[in-house]
Amino acid sequence: MSKLTAREIFIAMSYILVLNVFLTLLLVFWVTDDDLNNLPESWGDRFISILYYLITTFTTTGYGDIYAKSNRMKLIISVYMIVVCALTVSILIDY
Repeated sequence: MSKLTAREIFIAMSYILVLNVFLTLLLVFWVTDDDLNNLPESWGDRFISILYYLITTFTTTGYGDIYAKSNRMKLIISVYMIVVCALTVSILIDY
């Protein structure tokens, strides 16, 4: 197996970032205050908070300032984590 170049790593991370932004756009309109804790009111702040939540979840940092409260959101995030993990592995295997 060959070593990954910086360009290949950048491309792989770009795919993952695009997936995060796409899912954030879906969740901004669908997630309620009952689903996530500490969710702001304005659309822009809400978008940034959900994107931040997805990235901290993906990187397994999980600061705990925003967290899933409802079972529906816990299920969505569980599926998200499995999909992003599988996508990351498949991208890295392809390179």
